[in-house]
Amino acid sequence: MFRFLRRYWPSTLRLQLMLILLPVVGLPIIATGYVLKLRGYEAIVEEKTVHLQGINALLAQHLQDQGGYRGLLREYTGAAGDRGAQIHFLNSRLRADTDEVAQAFPEVGVGYFHLGLNAIITYGPSAQYDRTVGMTIPAEHPGWKVMATGTPMTVSGDLVRGNIMNAMLPIKEDGRVVGYIWANEFLDAIDQQAGAMRLAVHWMTLLGLCLSLVVVFFVIAQLTSSMEKIKQGLLALRFDLREPIPPIKGEIGEIVEAINALAQALLETRSMHNNILDSLSDAVITVDSGSKVSYINPAGCELFECQASEIVGKPYRTLSRDDANFSSPIVDTLQSGREHRGVELDYPLPHRTLRVMVSSSMLFDGRGHQLGVVAIIRDISETLSLRQQVARADRLAAIGEVAAGIAHELRTPLTSIRGFVQYLQGSTDPKEWQEYGDIIVREVDGLNRIVSEVLDLVGTRPPRPIPTNLNQLVEETLFMVRDSADNSRVDIVVELADALPPVDIDQGQIKQVLLNIIINAIQAISERGEIRIVTSTPDEKSVSVCVSDNGCGIPAAISERIFDPFFSTKPTGTGLGMAIARRIVEDHNGRIEIESVEGQGSSVSLILPASPEEKAP
Repeated sequence: MFRFLRRYWPSTLRLQLMLILLPVVGLPIIATGYVLKLRGYEAIVEEKTVHLQGINALLAQHLQDQGGYRGLLREYTGAAGDRGAQIHFLNSRLRADTDEVAQAFPEVGVGYFHLGLNAIITYGPSAQYDRTVGMTIPAEHPGWKVMATGTPMTVSGDLVRGNIMNAMLPIKEDGRVVGYIWANEFLDAIDQQAGAMRLAVHWMTLLGLCLSLVVVFFVIAQLTSSMEKIKQGLLALRFDLREPIPPIKGEIGEIVEAINALAQALLETRSMHNNILDSLSDAVITVDSGSKVSYINPAGCELFECQASEIVGKPYRTLSRDDANFSSPIVDTLQSGREHRGVELDYPLPHRTLRVMVSSSMLFDGRGHQLGVVAIIRDISETLSLRQQVARADRLAAIGEVAAGIAHELRTPLTSIRGFVQYLQGSTDPKEWQEYGDIIVREVDGLNRIVSEVLDLVGTRPPRPIPTNLNQLVEETLFMVRDSADNSRVDIVVELADALPPVDIDQGQIKQVLLNIIINAIQAISERGEIRIVTSTPDEKSVSVCVSDNGCGIPAAISERIFDPFFSTKPTGTGLGMAIARRIVEDHNGRIEIESVEGQGSSVSLILPASPEEKAP
């Protein structure tokens, strides 16, 4: 059934509304007419019953006014056992009453029945039914039931008079039923009234259906006309948001106003977005799923040296040289769905090559359907040139700073050596030559140490990594500094993690870094203190060793200069230790992190990558 309805259900709104509204409006009218017809006939029957019983009550009152059967028979002077004489006497006293009532109510037959005489006393109009006086009623006559039960009754059927509706009222005297009164009317007359009523109901129902059809067609015509206006207006809005839908009255007009307001808001939003895109200094370009350019902003036209009308709708590949082996992030995003953020590359334009930064991502509509790719392209050629100039300047400044530091560090021992040599040129005392010669040798060794540290800083020797247990390396390093820690009254607490994965490191270089960090921690503690050394695995790809102390800490003002070459807070330091340490750690693809609070201590973490064997699943 439902499949049939879905198959043959009309597609137009007009027919759909007709199929829905006609049953909704027509069926109640037909049902109302049918109910009115049934209730109308019942109302006629009920009205006739009340009418006939009212006539019976009138006859009963006439009988009661004459003293009833008992009172009338007291006036009877004939033979006591003469049934016929008694019937004739009662008829003579009551016939005028029944004829008067029958004349007052045409088509109605009325009369009295006496139970003791078992006979009809009167039947009016007597001109038509006087022959029935003295007759009894058949055994199946409902009058017997009325007299037996003492309750009024109205029945319809073929009785003494014919096919009639007969209303019967029992006559009671001294608490006993002594007969009954009837008033009846032919059913044909009732049927004629009912037929007239049914005809009226049929005409009213037909008229109601016709009026409802007219109203339905009018409503459907108005509604579909309004819907057609909205439909045509929406089709026009698809191409021009500035073309509003014509106004319509009523609630649908409010819908039209809302649609027009929404179109105006969309127009303003689109204008704002276009203004934003047009004002961007970066190129914005969108490519549809067919690899064709669907939008390009003015900055993009300037970057690609083209007009929007020339490039929109053309394949995206036309923006680059045909002979260039160019892997575009836009094409990759379109094919794989991967997004790219801030990718720097050389873009081969037809007449030149630019250094650009590209970000690309998928473009979706409001329903989540893929439209293509949107990309932002920034020309960083000038930025790159400025960056290179700044880098060169930074390198020159660093070289100058290193040179100044080297000059400062070398000047003092060279001055001492020169002074002692000048002094010894005029001395012939062997003891002085021996004493000052030792000093000259120590100064030369200092110069050699400074040169070695400078060579370590610039990284003249690359690391030679081998798989190493960092816990074991920490223990070997501590063996070298325990005496110094004991002499400084510093307690060293070691917490080595179990099952620490190995690291690929140059043991000598990393031991040098650890040794430098631990010595710095010892020197940061002026009185009794504690150094805590902890190894751990921050994640599955790295291993760390953290050296913490509760010494003087690092002032915030100089914390950013800890790794600067030749910067030192120690009177006799060269300022190359931490700079060399960071260079060594970075050569091992690791990092150093320092946390320090002045007056509370410092924490230096050395984080190194775990060996590849340990990272494999």
